[in-house]
Amino acid sequence: MSEPAEASLSEAIERLEINSAGDEHEDEDVARFGDLKITELEEKQAPKKKKKRKRNKPKNPRPSGFEEHHVEGPLTLEAVQEELSLYHPSKPFSERIETCIQRYKSKRKFDAVRSQIFTTYLTLGGISTGPKQFSGGLDYKQNDHLDKEQLEAMAATDFVSANLDEDDEWEVDFPFVVRGFLSHRVPYVLGYIEVAHLELSAQVVRNFLNYILYHNVAPEHADGINEAVRICDLAEKELVLCRHTSHRLPGTFNMACSTLFGGHYAGMKDENQTWDNLTPPVGLTVREATDIFNVCVQTRGTPEQKEMGPNVKITRAEFMGMEVIGIVFPNLEKKRGKDEASAEEGSEGSKTDTNENTNPAAKPYEATGLKALGRLLVKPWTPDDELQPETDLVEFDIWLELEVLQFCFTGMHLEAKVHRLSSGIFWIDSVTAVQCSFYVQLDPPDKAGDNASDDEFD
Repeated sequence: MSEPAEASLSEAIERLEINSAGDEHEDEDVARFGDLKITELEEKQAPKKKKKRKRNKPKNPRPSGFEEHHVEGPLTLEAVQEELSLYHPSKPFSERIETCIQRYKSKRKFDAVRSQIFTTYLTLGGISTGPKQFSGGLDYKQNDHLDKEQLEAMAATDFVSANLDEDDEWEVDFPFVVRGFLSHRVPYVLGYIEVAHLELSAQVVRNFLNYILYHNVAPEHADGINEAVRICDLAEKELVLCRHTSHRLPGTFNMACSTLFGGHYAGMKDENQTWDNLTPPVGLTVREATDIFNVCVQTRGTPEQKEMGPNVKITRAEFMGMEVIGIVFPNLEKKRGKDEASAEEGSEGSKTDTNENTNPAAKPYEATGLKALGRLLVKPWTPDDELQPETDLVEFDIWLELEVLQFCFTGMHLEAKVHRLSSGIFWIDSVTAVQCSFYVQLDPPDKAGDNASDDEFD
């Protein structure tokens, strides 16, 4: 080999050694995981998934149709012509109301509570809910020769029973059904006690009745439907007042009488009880009841009643229904002048509102020892107008505190056990029911003939 060739070969070997040394040096600087470089692990890892963009939810959800200020939109000419055909007076009422219910439900968004309210109301009015018998389902391919109206009638799930439609004894009475539903079915069958549910019951029924009026479904019953709407307005207020009254009865004075004369609250509160201090005990001790009774009699009673004091006995006791015919609110101005003159002397705002006696809820009062006591004027009453109360009482009054009287109203009905003392004082013991002024017990058509009812009081 010539010298130039040997020189070229040696130079090539040197460059190869330098490159090898550089690779070894590079490998030392790169971190490893086992036999693999970190860079190789990163290349073998799966690519990161891109995050999906969240779709913006609509700021204003679709209205349910039950909003407080909801108004039916104007109808197009096509819609008017369609409804003139659907609700033509020549068609039976049962057919028109079935169509109305189906179209109404499609335009409203029902939740669980509203659905229960509406279904119970329809059932009470004679509307059956569920698939029609012997319909065999709806096959659109086999019924393609039918028009839209006929298909909707076959698909309806709320319909008038054929027996009721052909029975001459049944008549359409919107006010009567609304009365029975809101005054009896809502509080005693559905068992609603929350104020929101009581108000909602009246609102759902009113919403449906206004829909019937707006779409002119039954013009021959327009007067009755308008009256039923007014009952809904009244029920929305009275149901709440009845709930508040029921929660506060029988009142402190009547509880004291019950404790002293062997009533429902007798022995309920033990004077020597030292355990269970977490919850306030129910009822009154004999000493508390005696003090309350004596103070009330000396403040509100007649001279004869004051003289007799607690030396009285029960002369009659009977369970009865009563109707409120008047309310006598306590004279708060006189009471404050006697009980709070020294405390309020020289203080600001010591003047009593002149409207306080006519509107006791307009201004709160501060009880000092004994709560302000007024009178509830009542007369015997029975739910069925055809039955006369089995009592010789005509009118009498019951002493009640202002905190109870402020929720009472003329026409309210009570069912309670009434006692009379030898001094002529009436007091109520156990209160069974507090009912609206338009109360009527109404059962669904399929239960109307039954003598036994699950809702009767023991």
